Amino acid sequence: VVSDGAEAPADGAAPLARRGVESHRGFCLSCRKDAKADMGGDASLLFGSAKAMGLEGRGMLQCNSDMYLGRVRNSSSKGITVDDTTLRFCAGRIPDLWPNSVSQIQTLRMFRAWAPHWGDDQREEAWDNLVSYASQNGVRFLMAAPVTCDKDADAQDWEWTKALMKRLGPKHVMGLAVGNELELLASSSPITCVQDIWDHGRLWDVFQRRVADIDEMGFSEVPITTVFTAQILYDGYPFTNIPGRVLANDFFANTTKKYGRRYTFTFNVYPYFDPSLKLDPESKHECGYAISKAACWGPHCLGVEAMKLARKRIEAFTKNSDDRMWIGEVGWSSPAAITLRPDMQACNDFSSVRTLAEFYQGFLKWDLEFQDMKGPDHIFYFTMRNALNFGVEESFGLIRNCEIDECKIKSENFTEFEALPPPIEARWLQLGFGVIAGSVAVMTALVALYVCASRGGPPPVRKPQKAATDSSGEDEEGVE
Repeated sequence: VVSDGAEAPADGAAPLARRGVESHRGFCLSCRKDAKADMGGDASLLFGSAKAMGLEGRGMLQCNSDMYLGRVRNSSSKGITVDDTTLRFCAGRIPDLWPNSVSQIQTLRMFRAWAPHWGDDQREEAWDNLVSYASQNGVRFLMAAPVTCDKDADAQDWEWTKALMKRLGPKHVMGLAVGNELELLASSSPITCVQDIWDHGRLWDVFQRRVADIDEMGFSEVPITTVFTAQILYDGYPFTNIPGRVLANDFFANTTKKYGRRYTFTFNVYPYFDPSLKLDPESKHECGYAISKAACWGPHCLGVEAMKLARKRIEAFTKNSDDRMWIGEVGWSSPAAITLRPDMQACNDFSSVRTLAEFYQGFLKWDLEFQDMKGPDHIFYFTMRNALNFGVEESFGLIRNCEIDECKIKSENFTEFEALPPPIEARWLQLGFGVIAGSVAVMTALVALYVCASRGGPPPVRKPQKAATDSSGEDEEGVE
C-alpha cells in the first residue's frame, strides 16, 4: 500500500521516492523495490524468513509479507500493545520491526505482567525474553497495574508488575497505567463492585498506593495514568461523572491536584466501533461511506475527531492546552469482531484485510498533528497478535498467532519463501576440496588393489622380441 509522490522522512530517515509506483486501490504491485530502497538494498529482511537467513537466534526480526506499507512516521511516539497470546506463548517472538514496515518498534504497552491462571512454568522465561528485547532494542514499556472486582488478584498482579519493573529498570519504563476502561464495569459487573471502585473511592486509593510503591522503587520520574475509553467524552462535561457508573471528573480532579502534570490523560479510541457507522443507502452489504469515514486519518475522520474532542475536554478541565495525552489503543479487526454491530458485519469489505491495510497504513503515516491544536503525545496500535478476550477470540492482531511468521496483511497468493543459505567461507571450500581429492585418490588405490587380487597377481609384463634379420639384411616382423 503506497501513496503517490515522495513520502515524508521519518525521524531523520531519507525520503523514499514513490513516483511511478503502480498501485491498485492502494495495494503496492512493486513492494519489493520500495522495501529494498528503504532498507538500503536488502529487502530480504522484509520478504524473507528470519529462520532461513539464520537470524532465528535473536528472536523474531519481522513477520513476513509481500505487502510493504512504508516507514513509520514519528516512530518514537508510536508503539504497539502486547496481547495475552504474545505474552503467554511467544514473548520471545516479538518482532523487532513494525509489521509490513522497516521501522523499528520503540515502545510497547502491557496489559498485565502475567495472569494467575497461566501458571508459573513459563513466567520467568517470558520475562527474560521481555528484558532481553528491551535491552537489545532500547524499547520502553507502558506498564500496567490492573484494577478489577477481585482485590486478591489485583494484589498478585501488582507484585508481578513490580518484579518485572525492577528487572527492566527506569530506562525501559515509559509509564504506569493503573486501571483500564473501568467505566465499562457498569455494564458487566455487580453494582457493588462499581460503587466500590468509583463511589467509595477504591480506584483513587489504589492509584495512590501504586504510585507510592514505584516512587520508592526509583521510578518517581515516570508518568502515571489511568486508561479510559472515549465513551467518557460523550456523556457529561468535560467528562462523565455519574454515581454508580463512573466518576471521571472527580478522579481527574484528585490526580491533577496531587500529581500535577505528571498525570497523563489516556484514551482508547476505536472508530471501528463508532455507533454512527451504517450501511450505504439502499444497500444491505455495501458500506463505502462508512469505510471512508472510519478507516482514514485526515482532519474529518472519526478517529481523529474523537482525539481532538479529547484534547478539547482536557483543556476545558485543566485550562492547559498542552497537557500530556496518550492514545492507549487504536486498531481494526479482520475478520469482523463478534461485538461489531450486525448491520456492519453484513458488509464484508468493512472488516476485510484490504480495509485493515488501509487503516493500518494510515496509522503508520500519520504525523500525530491536529490542524488547530496539539495532537497526542503518544499512540499505541492494538495489537500484535489475535488474542482471547473473556474466552472469545479478537482479531485485531497484525499477526494471527504464535505458530506462523506471516503478517496478516499480505496478498492472497503469498507464499513464504526460503532464502538461500549464506555463501561458504573460502577456508571451508579449501578443506572440502582437499577432502574430495583425498577421497578420490584412496578410492583409486583401492580399485587397483581389488583388480590385482581378482586376477591372482599383478598383470604380465609385455616384452618385445628382438627383430630377426634375414640373409638380405632386411628385418622380419617379430612375434611374441
